[in-house]
Amino acid sequence: MLVKYRNHLISIEQVMQFLSYAVGSATKEKLHNILEQVYRQDDAELCVFMDDAGSAVGMVGFKGKGASAEIFHIAVAENQRHSGIGRNMTDELLRLKNFTELTAETDHDAVEFYRRYGFEIQSLGEKYPGVKRFQCRLLLSERSENQDEVATWTV
Repeated sequence: MLVKYRNHLISIEQVMQFLSYAVGSATKEKLHNILEQVYRQDDAELCVFMDDAGSAVGMVGFKGKGASAEIFHIAVAENQRHSGIGRNMTDELLRLKNFTELTAETDHDAVEFYRRYGFEIQSLGEKYPGVKRFQCRLLLSERSENQDEVATWTV
């Protein structure tokens, strides 16, 4: 189940741990800055994926506008990787928010996740020294008008 982050669901330390999986050269200061500068914006959302036992097993951060969203960060607990959680989070995001387009910029480590999901991949070249980046885009046909609501959150 994908729910908006609330500090009573998981600790800020757990959020920072998930975020560290999705961010290169992740220092505590860098992660704190991302939380403050990205997820404090009114239109940015940070959601946690909870398993059936109520444990946090993944996180996705995004900014949506209309039927489109840009994924900023997506991460799965280390001991849960390659078990479909990333795909399930993406499925839930599309279902809950009724998005028809998702985009993401990623690196070599994560580009295959997006490719396997069905995103179109375009190389951006070496955007940072020694780091090749990719633009990923998923465009779906029009989705149903029915969508579920997700609880509000605060950090």
